[in-house]
Amino acid sequence: MTGHSESASGRCATVVTEVSKNDLAPIALFPGALTVQPMPTLTDLVDSGAIVKIDVDLAPRDQPLRLLYGTPQFVAWLRDVLDGAQPSRQLGHTSITEQLDDLFYSFLSGEQLNFTKQFRVVRAEENAVWELKTPDVRIFGWFVAKDCFVAVFGNWADTIKDHDLYRGYRIAIRRLRRELGVDATLCVKGVAPDDVLSV
Repeated sequence: MTGHSESASGRCATVVTEVSKNDLAPIALFPGALTVQPMPTLTDLVDSGAIVKIDVDLAPRDQPLRLLYGTPQFVAWLRDVLDGAQPSRQLGHTSITEQLDDLFYSFLSGEQLNFTKQFRVVRAEENAVWELKTPDVRIFGWFVAKDCFVAVFGNWADTIKDHDLYRGYRIAIRRLRRELGVDATLCVKGVAPDDVLSV
């Protein structure tokens, strides 16, 4: 039997334990407006505008085998890059837009990505932050599931290295996941390449 008592707000939660089969006893009473919120899903994040899906045109023979999402802040940065923003010094042999197009195409079409050259874990820890890479661009985010990446921040490779921004991006992404309520549910726990990509 579960006991409930009224509080000033008219709501109360009771934590119970099973004493014997079908008989429950209260362990603790938490008065107030304690409510249980369902864990957000990927669809919830898209519907709320917290993330948007990113697509690229694939060849007719290719089907998307992975999913790519971005936060509104990342999408705004991406638009600036596609509108011609450039790093102070370019390291790659192709244009920035070509580098991003190649990376996104390879990711979405399921091509094998080169670990450490095209993607890597920023720090080996539970609920890790990951980085997608081109010679000139770094994209920070996390895998909500295997083959499903959410991009949160983008920046130039030389800027990140010159100012050692890795720790700041990692902390900001972990904070964002907590604020969205997805740190425990929509976050791959592993740090090995095959934990996050199936191909």
